[in-house]
Amino acid sequence: MTGMLASVASFEEAKIALKHKVDIIDLKNPRLGVLGQLDKEIISSVVELVNNRIPVSATIGDVEPNDPKLSNRIIKTANLGVDFVKVGLFNKKASDYFITKINECSKKNINIIIVLFAENIVNIDLLDSLMNSNIRGIMLDTKSKSNHSLRSIMKYKTLNQFIKLAKSYNLITGLAGSLKIEDIEKLTPLKPDYLGFRGALCTKRDRVNIIDDSAVKAIRDVLLKKNIVNYKNVINEGVIINGTVA
Repeated sequence: MTGMLASVASFEEAKIALKHKVDIIDLKNPRLGVLGQLDKEIISSVVELVNNRIPVSATIGDVEPNDPKLSNRIIKTANLGVDFVKVGLFNKKASDYFITKINECSKKNINIIIVLFAENIVNIDLLDSLMNSNIRGIMLDTKSKSNHSLRSIMKYKTLNQFIKLAKSYNLITGLAGSLKIEDIEKLTPLKPDYLGFRGALCTKRDRVNIIDDSAVKAIRDVLLKKNIVNYKNVINEGVIINGTVA
């Protein structure tokens, strides 16, 4: 089943996300970039609010992959108590330095989710070295939040290839990038672990505005219904044995 990731920028927004039972809360500041980092006080307060009921992730900011402070930013964010630390790969290829630092942090029991950007993807097969590192998951997003969505940049076949490759490495998978409620029907058959939303949850569908309660509920409801439909389709194609499809 595909879960709903809701990106929130405040304690109050986190309360709305919890109210509608999203599957993971993602903490970031949309005013500071595509992966802008929130103040540590906000992150800590949301972690306390959630109290292990669902996973919480947080971004480290728009940090270049060869930044000497990369490890420090990852460790400091992890120490705030989040379940996952999201790190963006802003280049087309992961450097040896980047992979080394990611592996070093992962060995400290930090669950790292790498965020790739659709605009940078040239060849899915080039991602093997990154997926073979010690990361916990990998997510596709978009750098531009005004002109193009993930589905307008990347072909469905390529998205499917990405999800299958990541799952072959047992990675958590996610798709995001100006996704709208209409994208749920098209993307859930790919079986990503999460679909990520920010702009579609906000007033006037602007990612820098506050989250709208009714928009969160609408997306949550559609995703739940689509999961039920997909599950029924799987059952119709196979035989259930001990709760799984054979």
